[in-house]
Amino acid sequence: MSRPRPSPLFCGLSLAVTAVAIYLACALVVTWSPGALAAGLGLIVHGLSLSSLSPAVGELRWSAVLIGSLAIAGYAFVAAALFATVNRLIGGHR
Repeated sequence: MSRPRPSPLFCGLSLAVTAVAIYLACALVVTWSPGALAAGLGLIVHGLSLSSLSPAVGELRWSAVLIGSLAIAGYAFVAAALFATVNRLIGGHR
């Protein structure tokens, strides 16, 4: 039984919404506890100390979060739509 191939439009929208949700969650973490972000990233990159970057981040502006959300959404949409298109091309007509 063959599965239907994902639509580039719906695949793009799904990833764009998911990426914006993750981006906004990250912005909330930075707002509530900027030091927690540096500590969390330090765990991900195997103990690299990123604490010196915290003062350089500055105050979070919601206009910057909105612009960043739009950029992330656009990038994710294009990436997922391209993925779905390539998936259809490579997958053939099974």
